[in-house]
Amino acid sequence: MTRVRSIAVAISLALGAVVPAMTLLAPAAQAAEQAQNKITTKAVAVPLKAAQEAMQKKQWDAALTEIKKAAAVEKKTPFEAYQIDEFMGFVLIQQKKFGEAAPVFERMLNSGLMPAEQVDERTKTVAQLYFQMKDYNKASVWAKKWLDKHPNTEDMGILLGQSQYLLNDYKGAAATMSNVVKNAEKAGRKPDENWIQIVMSSYFKMQPQDKDGIGDALKTMVRYYPKPEYWENLLDIYRRKASGDRMTLGYYRLMNDVGTLKDKGDFVEMAQLAIDAGVPGEAQSIMQKGMDAGVLKSADKTEQGRYDRLLTQAKKQADTDRAELAQLASAAEKSSSGQPSVALGQAYLSYGETDKAIAALQKGISTGTGVTDIDEANISLGMAYLKKGQKDQAKQAFNAVKDASKWNDLADLWAVRAQST
Repeated sequence: MTRVRSIAVAISLALGAVVPAMTLLAPAAQAAEQAQNKITTKAVAVPLKAAQEAMQKKQWDAALTEIKKAAAVEKKTPFEAYQIDEFMGFVLIQQKKFGEAAPVFERMLNSGLMPAEQVDERTKTVAQLYFQMKDYNKASVWAKKWLDKHPNTEDMGILLGQSQYLLNDYKGAAATMSNVVKNAEKAGRKPDENWIQIVMSSYFKMQPQDKDGIGDALKTMVRYYPKPEYWENLLDIYRRKASGDRMTLGYYRLMNDVGTLKDKGDFVEMAQLAIDAGVPGEAQSIMQKGMDAGVLKSADKTEQGRYDRLLTQAKKQADTDRAELAQLASAAEKSSSGQPSVALGQAYLSYGETDKAIAALQKGISTGTGVTDIDEANISLGMAYLKKGQKDQAKQAFNAVKDASKWNDLADLWAVRAQST
């Protein structure tokens, strides 16, 4: 099973982020006196006038008592019923009685009497009120009404996505919040971490899980929030797709670069794969890193002996390899094939000689013939540029990997890494 940890499951939704827009309701009280002139039923007009006077003094309890007297009148016109609700909704908001206010404003919207210029904002207010009282079904209904007229509105998109998530509508939540994230990106803004968490968690909780969706959400997450735990989850997904030792080594390299190479077995396997790939300098560096970090330290003499022997082997081969670099460079210069230059560049990269690595890899790739795996070579070139701090050139190299290539997933992750550094 994909190891997506608690960050994608027990997420903390920013439920307090969506609150009723109180200022939208204030004009109701200001318009009350004008509206009262159209009220013809005395049993309604008298308590509403008293309510208005109490409202002006911010005596909300007294105002509500008078409004309820007007509401109790049986014979009243639809307009009078609407005005009573207008008063009542405003007072209930001032008292923070959101649960009681929501159906009042919903009733006003459904009455057909609300002025056209108020409909949009009151629609939003009703959605917010129902969300505040945790009636997520009705919050969703009214948020959708708003979004039907105003697509891609961020605050209502967030409210709808959160409501869908809390209703266990994970497919809807993933789609809604993905749209919120994409709109922020299009506007050149950094999406909120919580939004991406909702997308990721939604894909995780779907039955069956949407592993591709989880992977895409994690890619977005590490692009903007490159925390080791996010990278660990992302790489855990894609490492399972790796085929062959060289690709496995490629994923280990990315794990090492983003700080998720922690397990002693991974250190040892990476070192062994590096030796087999002809870059013993990289094996030596990884083994030494593991020992310095205390990962490859053991009280078991047999186990520690195995680590020491692998480091010694890597160092010995690296010394021999380094001594032959000049000879390899001469042979690559004379060769009509690009592979000797690529191999030379990869060797330089393993020793941290990035300028020489870039030059050799560029030469081998540009030759165009004889390169064993042009896509792997482009990934090596991108890694060299990234170590040099040239992110744009690194992304160009990673993006040069063919879409249909077996290396495409790894190249895509390296491109994300280049963008997030």
